[in-house]
Amino acid sequence: MADSGVLIIAKKEFFDIVQSRKFLLILGILLIVAFVAILNGVAEYQAKQNEYNQIQQYLPPAGPDDSTSLTFLRLKPSVLLVFHQMSMLVGVIGGFLGIAMGFDLVTKEKESRSLKLLLSHPVYRDEVINGKAAGGFAAVSLALAVVLAISLSVLLLNSIVPDSTELVILLLFSIVTLLYMFTCFSFSLLMSTLCSESGTSLIGSLLVFIVLGSLIPAIIVSPVVMQKIIGDQPEMPAVIINQMMGLAELPENQVPLQNETEIRMMNRDVWDSYNQKVRDYGGRQLQYRDLQYYISPTKNYEKIATCLTNPTWIRYMLYMTIGNSMVQKIDNQGRRLYVSIDYNPKIDFDFQGILTLIVSNILMLFILPWIFFGLAYVRFMRMDIR
Repeated sequence: MADSGVLIIAKKEFFDIVQSRKFLLILGILLIVAFVAILNGVAEYQAKQNEYNQIQQYLPPAGPDDSTSLTFLRLKPSVLLVFHQMSMLVGVIGGFLGIAMGFDLVTKEKESRSLKLLLSHPVYRDEVINGKAAGGFAAVSLALAVVLAISLSVLLLNSIVPDSTELVILLLFSIVTLLYMFTCFSFSLLMSTLCSESGTSLIGSLLVFIVLGSLIPAIIVSPVVMQKIIGDQPEMPAVIINQMMGLAELPENQVPLQNETEIRMMNRDVWDSYNQKVRDYGGRQLQYRDLQYYISPTKNYEKIATCLTNPTWIRYMLYMTIGNSMVQKIDNQGRRLYVSIDYNPKIDFDFQGILTLIVSNILMLFILPWIFFGLAYVRFMRMDIR
């Protein structure tokens, strides 16, 4: 009986949503934007492919001692790059679509006074809220399926065929996108149970979307806030500064190799201690910046989508953020100084390496919609309906 009640309500909500003007309007906008983004992605992929072919002619043969930069340049562009621009747009328009489908699911019943009539039938409250959530989830799934079908059609028309690994990643990307859209739907459903009017629910949902998506991440990554939390960057010891100044004072382009080598080998214990402090600070900086991904569904989705659709760039930038932070600080002082960071972490660009980077983010994106739905469920079960 419970299953049939949930199914009946889910079917009703699904057809009500997909036949509504707001759903068709936002879906139409999403399709147009996704289509344009896919076309741009195809053009970018083809340009990257041509650039890759040209670069390979000038690179030395691959070896076990290749630097991270060389490894990065040897990576062939992935078909998944086509979906990169689309994923960034889905982060905004897909979020609005989820909100549009959930903000009035309960308030419209309150305003029309049909909720009391509905509950007077042999149906339980949990069946009502579960059915509404199931219908909304089905509508979100339909919208995403249509977008992905059109995207894949564009790829095939341009003779671009993903390989087996890329298809697996594309499937994971689809699941993550569905979870993100359902997260937006869930907190709009929560607002619908908290508010008495649809207009108030819509405004509240949009405020939550903006606060979680932009305001809180901006506060977290603010240099002032970050400095207060993790402190200042490690100060370079005076003995190292004097060492580098001694090297910088040698004539430009006339540095004897033996003198440069001798200077670089001086004070290695101080260098090692300083390098370790730089690595530790960089690690704390990245861990702190990761807070925005666990708090903000939008930023979390952007990181996951970027790692899945453009993994080489995001991982290379993570390396550069830590490895070159002190070089940029010294260069800004206008001096020709040499900084020995001694940091060259192993970066894997395969599927396992990508998953290692985003597994916690995927887990959080899976948990968030259930948190919002759980709150909406509790609120609806305790709601005073008169």
